[in-house]
Amino acid sequence: MASIDDDFAFVTASAERAIARQRQSCEQLCRTTTSKGEGLASHAELMYSAVEDRITETRANFSEAKDDLLRADVVVAMRQLLNLIRGLQPNLDWLAAAISPPLDLGTTYFVEDAARALVAPGVELTIVSGTTQGSYATTTDPWEPYLKQLGSGIPNDEPTIVVVFIPRREEKTGLLHPLIIHELGHAADGEHGLVQQIWAEASTRKRFAKRFTSAVEGFAAAQDGVDQYAARVHVSQLLSSWIAEALCDSIAAHCLGPTYLFSFIAEVVAGSLDEATPTHPPPRQRVRRLLDDLDRLGWAAMMSDEVGELDNWIRDTAEVKIEYQEIDGFLHWAIDDLRAVIRRTARSHVGDALFAPEPEELAEAKELLAAGIPPAQRMSGEAISRASIILSCWFGALSSAGLGPAALPDAVAGPELAEILPAALEMSALTSSWVPTP
Repeated sequence: MASIDDDFAFVTASAERAIARQRQSCEQLCRTTTSKGEGLASHAELMYSAVEDRITETRANFSEAKDDLLRADVVVAMRQLLNLIRGLQPNLDWLAAAISPPLDLGTTYFVEDAARALVAPGVELTIVSGTTQGSYATTTDPWEPYLKQLGSGIPNDEPTIVVVFIPRREEKTGLLHPLIIHELGHAADGEHGLVQQIWAEASTRKRFAKRFTSAVEGFAAAQDGVDQYAARVHVSQLLSSWIAEALCDSIAAHCLGPTYLFSFIAEVVAGSLDEATPTHPPPRQRVRRLLDDLDRLGWAAMMSDEVGELDNWIRDTAEVKIEYQEIDGFLHWAIDDLRAVIRRTARSHVGDALFAPEPEELAEAKELLAAGIPPAQRMSGEAISRASIILSCWFGALSSAGLGPAALPDAVAGPELAEILPAALEMSALTSSWVPTP
């Protein structure tokens, strides 16, 4: 008959083997000359050490347990630890992606520079493709929840780790990768508390406070067994999520101009237009807010000149009014009511990364693109900004695709820019960083 000591020995040996294999896999991945993924590898080491400490602690707890009932609880704790270790496997996949990025070099330079500007100078950005994510998504410091679960944490001197997930189907679709800037907005919020800043200003508005209280009371009344405190927490969480999405849209618009709008519509609006979810405002409202930001940044005339037919369709679509009820109605109202606060917060955070219309630069990029030349450098010798490169490629692809609503997916699908866009981004980055020898 099996004893509880045998059970504990078996589960403990399994846990020790699992963490040893994790370490071995991590070490194999890191046997490379590149510095990529150093932050993830460092966080992994913290995790492995914390797990090993917990195994030692659990062994001691088993030895000190006074009866079989307590020992059985310790066996359960060790099984849970084993399952936690096995659940770390995706993080090894992320480390592999950090060491060998799936994106072309030009796009990699572009998004890494954006991460340093928006999140932190020492941030480590990893792009992962082929995950279960249906679209673009992100997570920051992915090891941290596990470390907290083990009673540890990430030291302050460790770099911030940002992991952005992209669908494998879009790995080579350079025109959609501007969506990564939206994801970096979430990391920026986590690093700098941007949504909290918006909340702080919103809470000083009497009308907003009144509507929020009314929404909380309405939600509590509609839900059996939900008290006012729980209702307030729930509504606050919903609104925080919606504000975060609107903020990240605004950050991307300030960094990319119309580029982000085109990428957003091609990827998001095709799948949903008026659906409000617990975490996201309806796409139609987001398009309306993006147009508002772009118009205030001075892009309206250029959008009309370059893609007039498509621009008209986008604006007509955005202006259709949809009525939302109950909690969705409040959230929809709040995002509109806070639009100026959200825009100011985005503009302030973006700082020097702001992308404003540069007609002469875009005209030069357009001329080079028409000649089949990667639009990387101006006649003056200066590098064309990477935001201008991507936008000029979008304008060119949309023009070739016919400028109607179907032009958006057709432009993304077009193979013409598959080599020119990444080459231009890479050449621009090299031109910007090149310093001539005296």
